[in-house]
Amino acid sequence: MKELLGLDVIELTACQDRRDLCLKVINESGQVYNIRFSNNDDSKINIDFSHVSLSISWDPETNISSLGELEIVRKIEGEEGYEVIGDFGVIWVWCNPFVPPLDLNS
Repeated sequence: MKELLGLDVIELTACQDRRDLCLKVINESGQVYNIRFSNNDDSKINIDFSHVSLSISWDPETNISSLGELEIVRKIEGEEGYEVIGDFGVIWVWCNPFVPPLDLNS
């Protein structure tokens, strides 16, 4: 997970059925990585977008247009959920562990 932090978020998807939240991030060489938050049993997840402000920006150094950098993903203490922080704001997601697995020690 550590290697995905600092990459540009190019897509943010939350399906209407609330089965998952997906972020796509891209590195400087154009390789795309998927980060998916969902429950193992395919049940609905809870998502709080109350501190999100989406805008597209272009980085002339990488020639990539994105929603900004993914800054940090951390476990919500005492709960089964995660706080996703980036230039786009803060998203709280309550679900089982996500793909790729979060290494909280890196």
